Amino acid sequence: MKVIRAAVLVAAAVAAANKAKEYARTNPEAASGTIDKAESFVRGKAGPKYAGTVEKGGQALRQGLGLPRATAPSTSATPAASAPASTPDASAPPEQGGAGSSPAGFDPAI
Repeated sequence: MKVIRAAVLVAAAVAAANKAKEYARTNPEAASGTIDKAESFVRGKAGPKYAGTVEKGGQALRQGLGLPRATAPSTSATPAASAPASTPDASAPPEQGGAGSSPAGFDPAI
């Protein structure tokens, strides 16, 4: 009975992986956004100590699904004349500096 249960679990996992790959092929932007959200959640739970490991896991998942590598949002696409460099962006979160600062996406309240 244990062998049958294990075989069913493996078959279900394979079917789920195949559906995820199919979804990623047809909706690459949505799949990548979902992976980004999951990385952010895990980074918030794990803290800055494991941020690199979380990023490696996200890249491995993207590679397994056939998605392009995630890149940091480029600021070069926006014209420099749109906002002066000395003016802070109102939509950006306030910067926190110092040796004890947390990486983006880390929420100690969670």
